Amino acid sequence: MLVKHMLAFMALASFGAAHDAGYGRTCGLKIAPCPEDSICRPNSDTCTDLNVCRGTCVFKNKYPPCGGYRVNPDKCDGKSECRDDPRTPKSCGLACDLPGICIPKNAPPCGGIRGLKCPKHLWCYDDPRDTCDPNHGGADCIGICL
Repeated sequence: MLVKHMLAFMALASFGAAHDAGYGRTCGLKIAPCPEDSICRPNSDTCTDLNVCRGTCVFKNKYPPCGGYRVNPDKCDGKSECRDDPRTPKSCGLACDLPGICIPKNAPPCGGIRGLKCPKHLWCYDDPRDTCDPNHGGADCIGICL
């Protein structure tokens, strides 16, 4: 019984994190647009006009999933490393046995004291590979472009 409650809590927590980031949020029907790093994907294969049907916000850039508490968790190739998805910062990620994403080891840096910008079609997120936290005194943290 305890396991069932814990699984329900983790599912609700991950939904809240995704909702805050925009990922998984309802879109279409002339309601609020998705965040800049996401697109509105129709929920129905027959939808051709998102002004009259419902969709869901999904990230524009895709990264392979990895890790998580699964029978055969996916692994990253040698050019990437498995980390919590920085695009959903309020998720407990790998610590809660949820899958992470394969982050390229050569992903460009962004932000920081120099205000580095990301290349076109990439967005700046907090870098999960460091201990700098922009929400706890780390205003000059370097981010990662994904």
